[in-house]
Amino acid sequence: MRHDELIELRREIHRHPELAGGERRTAALVADVLREAGLDVRTGVGGHGVVAILDAGDGPAIGYRADMDAVAVPGGAAAHLCGHEVHTAIGLGVARALAREQTSSRAVFFFQPAEEACEGARAMIDDGALDAVLPREVYALHCAPLPTGTFAVAPGFGHPGQDIFRIEGLSHEEARRFESLVAGLSTVTPPTSRDELERLVEDMQILDGPLASFVYAQVHREDDAVQGWVRAWPDSRYEEIRSLLHSQAGPCVRFIERLPTMINSPEHALACARHLNATVLHASYPFNGEDFALFLERVPGAMFFFGVGEQGLPHAPDFAVDECAIDLGVDAMTGFLRTRREQPSWSSNA
Repeated sequence: MRHDELIELRREIHRHPELAGGERRTAALVADVLREAGLDVRTGVGGHGVVAILDAGDGPAIGYRADMDAVAVPGGAAAHLCGHEVHTAIGLGVARALAREQTSSRAVFFFQPAEEACEGARAMIDDGALDAVLPREVYALHCAPLPTGTFAVAPGFGHPGQDIFRIEGLSHEEARRFESLVAGLSTVTPPTSRDELERLVEDMQILDGPLASFVYAQVHREDDAVQGWVRAWPDSRYEEIRSLLHSQAGPCVRFIERLPTMINSPEHALACARHLNATVLHASYPFNGEDFALFLERVPGAMFFFGVGEQGLPHAPDFAVDECAIDLGVDAMTGFLRTRREQPSWSSNA
């Protein structure tokens, strides 16, 4: 796709944001573009998910995932304040670029709904997204407020999981106490300024540094209950926190769901770092869960941070994208996937 086509595609999705589970319009647009490119397209996968297969011959396929949903803003509206419309535009650009090449390799693209709710990956996989073509390895990128066109990747790290819980049957005073207890578990706080973000990125580059172990907790109180979630690293921290809550709340605490930890394959992440000249990180980003973890449980691969400019922070009203990043992302990821699908064995050539 030409530069102006990709920019307009991104703007079209941005103008019509859809919340997790409601990506009808975006999914239809994605499917149309992929069909025009000649890919074999399946829609309605795990909700509004789209799977597209580039079947250019025999041999293993390389997978690529892009998420499509927007975030909720006050009042229940939707807005693209996290860059998912950029992920989608880059994914479509990569699919079209690879489709134009005459090769004997294969690729499969997953356009995922409901990432913000951490529900879409599970729904797509349960609905057979990986059944027709199980890729040899799978990749994704996520927008970040970094210099335009730059990459960062965390081999052996990624994003924490999430433990969701509810404590019921409390008096008003007990609910206040548990609200304070859970809030006090956090050892990190999200960056609120450019300086804080830069310090966070610096900390993530330190092996066994300040983010080698962390807890980030959120909680809200009701009249006789509290509900919240905890993100932690390493995974052993979850058992510590569960034991603490059990000791304090006994049978009143109920753990509702545990979302998995996303860990980048060291081999594949380092292959990315070499090819894309990416900054290597030695810690996980504490403030986002990521259900791409479920793809990585089935298939080795990695997610990269991709710089789209340094204006605003993700999920903040002033988050903005330098649209020049889109072409750079398409070129970088097309080249990277091309080199990966030419590898005879991921285990020995990562």
